Amino acid sequence: MSRTRLRDITALADAARRVAGAAAGSVLLCYGLVHLLVWPGAPTGTPGERYRWDGETELLGWLPGWAVWAVGGILLAAAVLGHAVGGAGLAGLPIARRHRLAATGTGAAGSLALFAVAWPGLEPTPTEFSAGPVISGLLLASVVATAWARRHPPPADARKPDRTRTAGAKAGAKAGAKAGAKAGAKAGA
Repeated sequence: MSRTRLRDITALADAARRVAGAAAGSVLLCYGLVHLLVWPGAPTGTPGERYRWDGETELLGWLPGWAVWAVGGILLAAAVLGHAVGGAGLAGLPIARRHRLAATGTGAAGSLALFAVAWPGLEPTPTEFSAGPVISGLLLASVVATAWARRHPPPADARKPDRTRTAGAKAGAKAGAKAGAKAGAKAGA
């Protein structure tokens, strides 16, 4: 008797995939919008204190102030828009679906670069923003790994896993037992 598994029901598997894509896309979109804490900023809950970037930088300190702000704005736009388009693609928006990997990579790279440029000038303290580069680094690593896996698929003759056996069963155990029983029956006859 064959049991039908839930993952084998096409409509249910498709609905689960769509819900998971929408959830992941929403998380990615929210992560992109969190970058707006850097500029223009947001209140922290303590009177007179805001999450923001004051324009100070060590990486681009040799540039005039207006150029540093321009670079920061471009990196902020890349981070927010990249994550927004990547999230929309994960959620299933038809046009964004095709470019979701490149958009997510652009958003993650823009976020890492923005953090590198804005590091000493983040207020109230730069360490309050330290989860951002970790998340962006993981996103960028997953984008690179996915792009690499798409360019270098496994060989066509790679052995597929045998999912017909139960866990712990040895290969050929049933065939060997049957052959031994037949040989014993012939010998006894």
